[in-house]
Amino acid sequence: MHIIQSLVLLLTLVFTLPIQAEIYKWTDANGKAHFSSSKPADPVSIESRNDLEDKSPKIVLTEKKHQAAAPKVDIYVTSWCPYCKKAMAYLRKNNIAFTAYDIEKDLDAAARKNTLDSGYSGIPLAVINGTIVRGFSEDHYQEVLAKQSN
Repeated sequence: MHIIQSLVLLLTLVFTLPIQAEIYKWTDANGKAHFSSSKPADPVSIESRNDLEDKSPKIVLTEKKHQAAAPKVDIYVTSWCPYCKKAMAYLRKNNIAFTAYDIEKDLDAAARKNTLDSGYSGIPLAVINGTIVRGFSEDHYQEVLAKQSN
């Protein structure tokens, strides 16, 4: 029985540790691209790469005409959260510029989110002109945005 438990633990570690590895892409001085699981000592250019990530831009800028002041919207999300996607789609549909922070990819953003509302572990968390909005509800977003324009 002890051998089976040890074997299960070993297999779990073998299959989960590679999933957590980060892949780096860098270009050397000769312009040749390299991929590695560790950062190079002195690369010319480097980027952290995860082929499973959504490559959409983090910042979406849109221009609203005929408004005195556009709302400032920051939203803390994850790539897999359906409510986060709905919240961002709502903001895009209504031409509201926002900055999205993926708390799984950006530890500073995760810390800011926790500082903003330490009692809320859910996502999304939006900050609309300083007003904190937990989760996503189209009606709630409309209500907060309407207050901001008055």
